[in-house]
Amino acid sequence: MAGSRKRILVVGSGAREHALADGIRRDPGGPEVIVTPGNPGMAAEFRVVPSLPEDPADGAARIATFEPDLVVIGPEKPLATGLSDALREKGVLVLGPSASAARIESSKLFAKERMGEAGIPTADFHVTPDAGSVREAVRSFGYPAVLKADGLAQGKGVFVLQSPADLEEALEKIFDRRELGEAQTKVFVEKGLSGPEISFIVLTDGTRFLPFPEARDYKRIGDGNRGPNTGGMGAVTPLSGWTPKDQEEACNLIERALWGMRRHGTPFQGFLYAGFMKTPDGLKVLEFNARFGDPEAQVLVPAAGDSLLTLLESAAGGALEQQSPLSRTPRVAVVLAAKGYPENPVSGSVLYGLDKAREQERTRLYLAGVAERDGQLVTSGGRILSVASEGDTVGKAREKAYRTIALIGLDGGQFRTDIGLEEAER
Repeated sequence: MAGSRKRILVVGSGAREHALADGIRRDPGGPEVIVTPGNPGMAAEFRVVPSLPEDPADGAARIATFEPDLVVIGPEKPLATGLSDALREKGVLVLGPSASAARIESSKLFAKERMGEAGIPTADFHVTPDAGSVREAVRSFGYPAVLKADGLAQGKGVFVLQSPADLEEALEKIFDRRELGEAQTKVFVEKGLSGPEISFIVLTDGTRFLPFPEARDYKRIGDGNRGPNTGGMGAVTPLSGWTPKDQEEACNLIERALWGMRRHGTPFQGFLYAGFMKTPDGLKVLEFNARFGDPEAQVLVPAAGDSLLTLLESAAGGALEQQSPLSRTPRVAVVLAAKGYPENPVSGSVLYGLDKAREQERTRLYLAGVAERDGQLVTSGGRILSVASEGDTVGKAREKAYRTIALIGLDGGQFRTDIGLEEAER
């Protein structure tokens, strides 16, 4: 294989993959880290190689030429299309669920079925094949209700319906403008739940699992959770309202989910993300994802310190090492997005001040939607970068993050000013 110095290949191009690569690099063994396709903002720190072929078999063949000791797959799409399966067929050690197990994210109805079998509490729902049945289901449940597309929709397949106006806007996007493509082949309506949302992410070998600290992400574009949904505008950890009882309950639900996946013949290995809502009746699952959340990864990956690679290898090998709880150092990540995001992000705008921002204490910049032009980094996507800071308290971490993001210049750049605010005030 790669010799005495390990070679680790990370698949993906976003801030999540930048955070994973950064965490792996901290291993005392000094591994070589390759990122594909990566982005020019990572190139100064890691070896970045061109995009893989979309066909899983061809992609696995390309990866195998690098002779990696471990492949870590970040995004949902290559997991859903079977890249991990193709790599295993070639004898490559890989962290990431099979395509059949990744259906826990790529098919929300599949996830609902597994939750039902495992006795995992979740919202009541009705499958709704057309606009008329959606309206009927919403009338039955009342407001708030949630309309979801069954398949992958890049974080844009969930519509929280607070009013008839919200309902009609969602129906227009799905059934008239068909904005969600193949993801909208099946849609369903859920009864609305009330309470704070929590991101709970574990690393698992299929049976054993290691929980990361609880976190919260901020999905809407504007302060106060206003405006359209996005892929995530920031994250904070830990959460002051999270109790030992909540932790016990969350771990119990993860155990049930892993049991249900094994029972169904689709054991899950990799990062399992549970989106919980803390209701008056206890935790309920809003959704499962088959990978680390983004921007949650930017605040949670550092919790593993320099042991991340050891943990990833042991999980991928089917024997996750038992580990003391991960660091609960307060961290806040703020996402800088392009002008026009999320509907029509503007590409080609120059980023300024990155060098100064990188010098800030206890702060990391994780790059995402950037390209290189004439030696400068320019925007090439919606979410451009994450500023992730840590501190002795959430308030201090928050101050560092916002002080750093103020150093970065981007014409029309957008970021929320209230990430972690409620935690800091507590």
